[in-house]
Amino acid sequence: MNVLNELLTSVVPLYGFIILGYVASRWLGLKSKPISKLLLYVLIPLVIFDNILKAEPAQLATAMSIIFLLAALMNLPAQLAGRLGGDINQDLLRCSFSYFNIGWFGIPVVMALFGEEKMPLIISAYMGNVLYGDTVGYYLISRSKDMGVGDSIKNVLKIPAIYALLAAIIANAYGFKMPESLEPVTKGVSWTLSALGMTIIGITLTSVDVKKVDYRLFSKLMAVRYVAAAVILGALVWLESVLIGQLEGDEQKLMLLMASFPIAANLVVFATFIDTETENASILVTFSSVISLFLVPAACLLLFQS
Repeated sequence: MNVLNELLTSVVPLYGFIILGYVASRWLGLKSKPISKLLLYVLIPLVIFDNILKAEPAQLATAMSIIFLLAALMNLPAQLAGRLGGDINQDLLRCSFSYFNIGWFGIPVVMALFGEEKMPLIISAYMGNVLYGDTVGYYLISRSKDMGVGDSIKNVLKIPAIYALLAAIIANAYGFKMPESLEPVTKGVSWTLSALGMTIIGITLTSVDVKKVDYRLFSKLMAVRYVAAAVILGALVWLESVLIGQLEGDEQKLMLLMASFPIAANLVVFATFIDTETENASILVTFSSVISLFLVPAACLLLFQS
């Protein structure tokens, strides 16, 4: 398996959309709000519904549970990291630590490494990420704008991803399958979702004054996040092997690889949509995306290169 070559050809090109978004915003005045609405209300629900239909129920439950628990437990290191100083909102920090870019970053990585073979597993993990990120994560972003608990919960209930997930689980249980003729369309939607997610990061970066960024602080925050994710996810995968034993071999390694994934670009989408903490959200996502650009290939070589 030529890991580096596959990653270079399949994943790295997505980073070009960050540059594209930055240029389009700086010189053409492209705004992020319309894109965030398209992502939240159309593309994300479609991708969730299509992908959840392809997952095996037992694997879906196992991978979803592991990633949901990972997200929940990452609140602990986020709380500790908040003591490092700086003016980053604590709710934003907790969401950023817990929300992994499994959908827009992880799926291309898995496709590069295994093709369609391991897609059900990554999709199942993605659903755990969605279940946490689009509920608790979106709630935290709402709270970062000093919204009350009631208004924050109402914001969560407006997100179509929740209903797409529930509908897809029910459809999966009844054996519903998408027509094969729609496969090219659904693949196109997934690719568009990844591309626009990266584009919106570039757009929001135009509001960041790079000279005023506290690089030391953000570096420390990322160090805490990646180390904590590796430790917690390693413990969860080990516990699964002892108590359940659903995942084996490459599946376990693939789950461990997710600790090296960057912060989900949804963090920026949510912050943009609610109009809160957009600058810090952009910096956090960009920092982690750059780190993962190097960390993921290293982790792949360690886990999968024979």
